[in-house]
Amino acid sequence: MVVCVLLLGVGACSMRGARAEASVSASASASAAVARAEQGIADANASATASREAALSPELRAQRDAALAEPAPDKPPQMNEETAEGAAASVGYFLDLYRYAFMTGNTTELETISEDQCVFCKSVIDRAAELHKGGGWANKWEQEITDIAYYEKLEGYNYNLVHVHINYGQIISYYQNASPNVTEAIEGQELKFGVHYVNGKWMIGEGEVVNK
Repeated sequence: MVVCVLLLGVGACSMRGARAEASVSASASASAAVARAEQGIADANASATASREAALSPELRAQRDAALAEPAPDKPPQMNEETAEGAAASVGYFLDLYRYAFMTGNTTELETISEDQCVFCKSVIDRAAELHKGGGWANKWEQEITDIAYYEKLEGYNYNLVHVHINYGQIISYYQNASPNVTEAIEGQELKFGVHYVNGKWMIGEGEVVNK
């Protein structure tokens, strides 16, 4: 009985060792598989990037480089004031950031002044990110706010309204290939923004493009 117990004890230790080795081996294999998959994705992305670069003419490459080098818009000095002027300035800044995001792919500041529940804001951020993820960009377009009005919040509502009329120049963007997407110029485009003053600054709570 004593010999049997000892043998069982040794056997048990041997089995535990085997299981540990098998676990280490499986873990190493899984890590290697993940590394190979990540390398494959990186190689595919590099290949796709190289293909897109090769498809760009020198003129388009220069346009893209100019768009990516666009400096961030300046913050209006009054935009954090809890006033009608501050609310209007914040909306103007949002519209400048909108253009900047599509040109450069940088949405950081746009996210900073957009509330989490803003569906319009998220749509802008996601579309700009998707454009640049595919190697695309937008050329700088002209835009001019011709009229902007601020309205106090109505009873039962949590947001103030900022009503904007804006002229847009022709917008040209490129996505994945050299074929341009052209949006013709429009005058007097109407937009509405719900804005909310919180923690010392105006936040964009929602936006709407009013069809003409």
